[in-house]
Amino acid sequence: MAHSHSHGHSHGHSHGSGSDGAIGWAVAVNLALTAAQIIGGLVADSTALIADGVHNLSDALALVLAFGARRLARRAATPDWSYGWGRAEIVAAFVNYLALIAVSIWLAIEAFGRLADPPQVAGGLVVALAGFALIVDLATAALVWRLSKESVNIRAAFLHNLADAGVSVAVIAGGALIWAFGWNLADPILTLAISVVILWHISLEIGPVFRMLMLAAPPGSDPKGVIAALRDLPDVRDAHHLHLWQIDEKRTAASVHLVVETAEFIAITRQAKEVLRRDFGIRHATIEVELPDSCADATADAPHAHEADDHPPH
Repeated sequence: MAHSHSHGHSHGHSHGSGSDGAIGWAVAVNLALTAAQIIGGLVADSTALIADGVHNLSDALALVLAFGARRLARRAATPDWSYGWGRAEIVAAFVNYLALIAVSIWLAIEAFGRLADPPQVAGGLVVALAGFALIVDLATAALVWRLSKESVNIRAAFLHNLADAGVSVAVIAGGALIWAFGWNLADPILTLAISVVILWHISLEIGPVFRMLMLAAPPGSDPKGVIAALRDLPDVRDAHHLHLWQIDEKRTAASVHLVVETAEFIAITRQAKEVLRRDFGIRHATIEVELPDSCADATADAPHAHEADDHPPH
């Protein structure tokens, strides 16, 4: 039996202090905006403004977590942490989404409570602070736009900032309605709308993050295609026990058993790793090579021996 390992070394993020500085500024600006909106919302008695402020606070905390996770992800792999710390960003993203879900539910409950008896809202103050929020949201989105291409964390924060900008536009419109026509019902309705927007964004982003945490096969992967390609290799009689999973956002790994008809184990494992790398983008592979008469695992698992699954190796 032979094992071949194409080790996924720490992919050490090469982001410099400029990237960290951009995140730092984005966090500071969003914290300032959060304070202004929550205080202003309490003064104006506007749950919509408080909702927008809390959402901005969650964005700031998301950026703080993303910043810390990016720093951790730069750590090199060690014997105890053989994959490095790249998955720290995945954990941080999932924590952020869970926090946002809790925030959304709280906002919806507050809004429903106000629908029956909408309070008097200071529409002018709401419009002013929401206008300020719109500027800050767009500025924050501009700061993290380039970084959003590199990290699921930063991308989530970027999308939230764009959503915040849209929410701020809605709050401005609602404040204008209250200020011009005294339609105080606009405030709880807008709060509910903000909750829906937040949950909609979470539904778009949390799935891939959850899949990575559960070590599922990457979205769009083709386990049956991988098995077929490996079985087509010369001298390979069968391939089974395929496991595909994501180490982090940028690295996919695989383990598989090959039943071969020759003792040229090294050559076969090299060919198999090249197929996985070239055709499926899998650069971290562990391949176990077996002779037909020593393939106990394949018969032990019958009738599922030849099925590709998406669990990590045992």
